Amino acid sequence: MELRDYQKDLIEELRYLIAGGSSRICAVAPCGAGKTVLFSWITGQVRQNKQKILIVVHRQELIEQTSKTLDRFYIPHEILNSRNINSCQVHVASVYTLAKRLNQFTEEPGLIILDEAHHAVANTWKKLVDRFNKSLIIGFTATPARLSGDGLGAIFQKLALGPSVTELIEMGSLSPYDYYAPPVKADLEGIRVKYGDYQRSEIALRMDKSEIIGDAIETYKRLAMGKRAICYCASRIHAEHVANEFNKAGIPSAYIDGETPDPVRKAAIDQFRSGTIKILTNVDLISEGFDVPDMEAVILLRPTQSTCLFIQQAMRAMRADPENPGKRAIIIDHVGNVYRHGLPDEDREWSLEGKVKKRDPSEIKIRQCPKCFFTHKPRPVCPKCGHVYAKQEAEVIEERKAGELLQIKDLERKKQRREVAQARTREDLEMIAFKRGYSLRWIDKMLEVRGRSNERTRYSK
Repeated sequence: MELRDYQKDLIEELRYLIAGGSSRICAVAPCGAGKTVLFSWITGQVRQNKQKILIVVHRQELIEQTSKTLDRFYIPHEILNSRNINSCQVHVASVYTLAKRLNQFTEEPGLIILDEAHHAVANTWKKLVDRFNKSLIIGFTATPARLSGDGLGAIFQKLALGPSVTELIEMGSLSPYDYYAPPVKADLEGIRVKYGDYQRSEIALRMDKSEIIGDAIETYKRLAMGKRAICYCASRIHAEHVANEFNKAGIPSAYIDGETPDPVRKAAIDQFRSGTIKILTNVDLISEGFDVPDMEAVILLRPTQSTCLFIQQAMRAMRADPENPGKRAIIIDHVGNVYRHGLPDEDREWSLEGKVKKRDPSEIKIRQCPKCFFTHKPRPVCPKCGHVYAKQEAEVIEERKAGELLQIKDLERKKQRREVAQARTREDLEMIAFKRGYSLRWIDKMLEVRGRSNERTRYSK
C-alpha cells in the first residue's frame, strides 16, 4: 500500500523523535487520517528486524478492523490468547485481555502500539506501560487528552503532530461537512458536572423527551433522509427509545451498547454498513475507530463538556469515500455542542500537560442561520441558503475581520517572534517548541538560521 504524503511526514517525525532518544511518543492525527494504516505500515517495517510487536486496542470491533488492515499489508499476526502469547511475533490484543496475561510474557516486545492512546493513562492501560518499561511505545489518537481534558504527560514524552482537519479536507482525505444546529429544545440549566462532563443521569432525564426525539426525526427527514447516520445518545434507555421512535417513523434503526451480546452487535453493525439499517443509536460505543466511509451523517443528542468526545463524535461521518468523491458529511447538533467547542475543523492547541483549554463561548466565532440553522464561520450571507444577515450584523463581522481580529493576529505574531529572538540556549528553544507543539526539527532550523553552528557547545544538552 502506498502511504499518503502526510502519513510519510508523520512517520519521519516519529523517526526523528526516536533518534533523539524518545521512547514514549504520542502521534496525533485527526479522525479519518488513516492511523490504523500508519501503525500497520510501521509494524511491517519493525517486523523485518525480528522484533516482537504488540498492538493494543480497547474494543472487539477495533481488533477485527486492525486485523483486516494488517492482512492488507500481508503481515502475519495473531489475536492474543494463552496459547500463542510467546510464540507469535505480531499480536493484536484487547487491553482487558492483555491485562490478565501480562505476567505470562517471557520477553518484552520491541514495539508496543497503543490505538486510541488518549485512554493510556487509565489504570488498565497504565499497568501495561509499567510492565513493559523497556519497550518503544507509540500511541495514536486524534485527541491527545483524556475525555475529561487531562493531559497524557504521565505516559508520553513527546507529541508527533500530523496534519490539521482543514488540511485533510483540502487534500480530499476527509470530506467537507455541513453543520446544522437547530434550536436546543432541552433545558440544560443547572446540570452538574462530574469528572469533566455533564452528569450522565441528569442529562438523560433532560434529553429523553418525545418532543426532542420527534424534532430529531423531522430534522433527519429534512436534511439527511435515506443517509446512514450514527446517533449519539445520553443513556442506554434514551438510545433505545430513540431507535424505537425512528422505527415507528418508518426509518430502519437499531440500538447497540457495550453490553449488547457480540453476535447481536455485529449483526447490527453489518446491517448498518450494508445500508439495511439507516440509523444506529449508541452511547459512547462508536466514538472511536468506527470505519464506515460511506456513512454520511451524525446526529448529536448528548450534550458534552468534553472537547475530545465532541471531536470523536462529530467527525465520525467525515471519512472520505472513494465511491462518492462528492460526499459532504452532515452533522446535526441538537444539543448546542458547537457553541461549547467550535466547529470540527478549528485549529486546536494540544499539549501533553494540563487540560485542553476551555473555550469561552464569546471566543467561538460561528454564526447560525435563523432560516435553515446552517452553522458556519462568520460571513454576511449564509453559504447554504443564501439568507442575508441584517446589515448591522454584517458590518460588525466585516469590522472584526478588518480590524480587531487582524490586529490580534499581528500582535500575537510579534509576540511569538520576540519570544524566539530572546531565546539564548537550546533549552530555551525546546521550551518554546514544547509549548507551541513544534517538532525538534524546528529547533535545529532556528539554530542553523542564527548561524550558530560554531557554538554547538553553548546549545548542547
